[in-house]
Amino acid sequence: MSDITIHEGDEYTAIFHGGPFDGTTDTRTATSDAVDDQVTVYADVEGLQTAFTYKATKTRQVLDQTSVEYAYDADDSDPVDDLQDRGDRSGEFDRE
Repeated sequence: MSDITIHEGDEYTAIFHGGPFDGTTDTRTATSDAVDDQVTVYADVEGLQTAFTYKATKTRQVLDQTSVEYAYDADDSDPVDDLQDRGDRSGEFDRE
């Protein structure tokens, strides 16, 4: 992806674009001598652990700080209904 040098154990900043983590950042640790080309982050959606996949699109280094921009990949993520398509579920789990 780039000629940026990173080593196993180095930290870098992940910047997420799109999807449920849009605009958030995360500090990650390199598990090899490269940044992750793809990351999966998890969130609870209606009580279920849901996986969201992001793919690296751009890497940059300023002085000794590396950052990687990741774009949301809906095709590789768990399916989630759009909020406007969920309807009224207020009584869905009521017990009598």
